[in-house]
Amino acid sequence: MIEWMQKHRKYLVITIWVSSIAFIVAGGIGWGQFNLNTSLFGDTVIKVGNIKITAQQFEQAYNNTYQTYAQAIGGNIDPDEAKAIGLDKMAKQFASQILINQALVQNFALDLGLRVQDSEVIDQITKSEAFQNNGHFDEAIYKTTLKENNYRPVDFERNIRDMLLLQKMTDLFPDSITPLELDTISSAFKLQDRIELSILTTDTIHPKITESELQTYWEKNKANYKTSLSYGIENHFIDSTLQDVSPKEVQEYYDQNKSLYINEKGELEPFEKIKPRVQKDVQLHKTLSLATKEYLNLKKNNINNISETITEQSKQYPIEIMQELQKSKAGQTLKPFLYKNGYMILKLISRKEPEIKTFEQAKQEALSDLTQTKKIDLLKLEAQNKLSSFKGQDIGFVNVDFDGKIQGLTKEEISKLIREIFINQKKSNFVIINNKAILFRIKEQNFKSPIKDNNAMVTMTTNLKTQYIQKVLIDYLRQKYTIKRYQD
Repeated sequence: MIEWMQKHRKYLVITIWVSSIAFIVAGGIGWGQFNLNTSLFGDTVIKVGNIKITAQQFEQAYNNTYQTYAQAIGGNIDPDEAKAIGLDKMAKQFASQILINQALVQNFALDLGLRVQDSEVIDQITKSEAFQNNGHFDEAIYKTTLKENNYRPVDFERNIRDMLLLQKMTDLFPDSITPLELDTISSAFKLQDRIELSILTTDTIHPKITESELQTYWEKNKANYKTSLSYGIENHFIDSTLQDVSPKEVQEYYDQNKSLYINEKGELEPFEKIKPRVQKDVQLHKTLSLATKEYLNLKKNNINNISETITEQSKQYPIEIMQELQKSKAGQTLKPFLYKNGYMILKLISRKEPEIKTFEQAKQEALSDLTQTKKIDLLKLEAQNKLSSFKGQDIGFVNVDFDGKIQGLTKEEISKLIREIFINQKKSNFVIINNKAILFRIKEQNFKSPIKDNNAMVTMTTNLKTQYIQKVLIDYLRQKYTIKRYQD
């Protein structure tokens, strides 16, 4: 993402100028119900107070938002993929909400008497490096850059004016925090609990399961028990070690491909030192030529092959080849690929889709799953019965950042336990993690856990205060100004 931003600096200057403040005031977003397909037919698609949002403004905001999302998740996404993952809908909703929040703040700024002078717009544009040549504003670069980003100067300058108005509004927000505010936020991170805990496991639980119970369980869950996707294939292997090569061929290959034999120090490895490696490379090279011919023969069924059946879980062939088989149709032949000491060619003869297993076929899997389910149910019951009176291990004080050891628990299990303790609203409770029930009791609580990074805490408190002010402001403005969406 960072590399993409660096390559598209001028594009991002425009995008960020137009939408950076919008993203700031988008705190507390509740997704809208804007319909792009119908709204684009009108000039005004949304009206917020006295501010009109045009179809062009919406389309530009939508395109910027869509492209930002698309680049963040990999770049080139076709319309079908975007629709499948909900990207288009998300971009429409977010663009709509951004513009509405912008307009709400603009209305309020104008009512407060805030204005943007023409000289301020000019200064903002001319000082941008994106439009400069040798340190000076270049009008030709300015117009070309806007054209490449589908902006008319009049529209872009209006957007800059809007951005500056929003900036003036946000400059009114307090940018400092009080000691009380810092202490209030910090207290959540200073909280620590003294914990007593006991660990129960399923090791001693052995539920009895009747044939009837198992049959009923399988009937309810049989869709989970299917045979594997399998492939009927023919394979043809060409062993490179059987290829004869002369000393002359090995020497010539080395001379023609010296770039392949440069070591980590950037030095060419002497021929005599790596002669066995070069010989192997020559053999593989000759094998590939032979494999290409055999590939065509296999497609035409002109050679004898070995038939076999493999499942989608097979580890016999590389994962890339298994993926190719999954996409192939019966009768297709895969191109030769490097395999052990040679090249392998596969032809897909048939494929058998997964089928629901019979009760007898699924019996052992179902028995294992049902046994585990009943073990957990009985474990929960045991934990509940012992919760009020258990006597456990006092592990001392823990905080949200606890990274110590607890006997009987793995690091991952400790992390989950600590998270549960600090979101728990009860003095005593239990949590099921893997095959364990961990009973815990808060014996003591205080606010004496030291803060590891005071600067980070100040930054967090400042950000939380800003977000809260923004949310309160937007909520207030939604009550103050009428929002109208126009549709056909």
